[in-house]
Amino acid sequence: MLTVGWILLVICAVAVLASVMLLGQRDSRRAGLQRRFGPEYDRVLAEHSDRRSAERQLRQIADRRDALTITPLTQAERETYTARWETLQTRFVDDPAEATSLADALVGEVMRARGYPAGSFTERTELLSADHPRVVAGYREAHQRTTAKPDGKGAAGRRDTESLRSAFVRYREVFNQLVGVTAGASSHAVAGAGAAASASASDDQAAKPDRQDRPAAGLAATPGQREA
Repeated sequence: MLTVGWILLVICAVAVLASVMLLGQRDSRRAGLQRRFGPEYDRVLAEHSDRRSAERQLRQIADRRDALTITPLTQAERETYTARWETLQTRFVDDPAEATSLADALVGEVMRARGYPAGSFTERTELLSADHPRVVAGYREAHQRTTAKPDGKGAAGRRDTESLRSAFVRYREVFNQLVGVTAGASSHAVAGAGAAASASASDDQAAKPDRQDRPAAGLAATPGQREA
């Protein structure tokens, strides 16, 4: 009888230990998802009715991303794409809508050059969120502003200069992450375009109060720290 009691005690102890280990593994996986996806973890969690389904989706995204071979650009590719981006910044002064649409296309082109598959915008943002989660929200916003109809009603339908400028800045944040432009190098590259855009907009903005996203502050601003 004593032996049976000890056996039951050992079984209970093993069960408790197994439960603790499973909880530890679950917490470890959760912490890993939170570190990897950052603000995207909270966004996906808010879209689901329970944490388990949200984390399942994030794990699937991570698995799809990890199955890809994402390579850095060569120096020649980086210089070519950077030069094309500088051209778009100059073009923004005369044709904001066209320059912003081309910026959207250029970001997609750089993603394909790095090894991300050419798929739907949703698929691109999901895969990008596994590598650069802090710029994905801005990428979605920029795409929404860029693809909004010019005659749309409400904030989602506006394509005025300020809305396009905001989208262009968000595209540049994603572009810099993908290309690997450092803050110092980028600031020299965009300063001229920012000043030109500020002068161009001053004629029809003179009566309006100063804004943080006015041309000089908008196009000249550079994202601070590159994500790992």
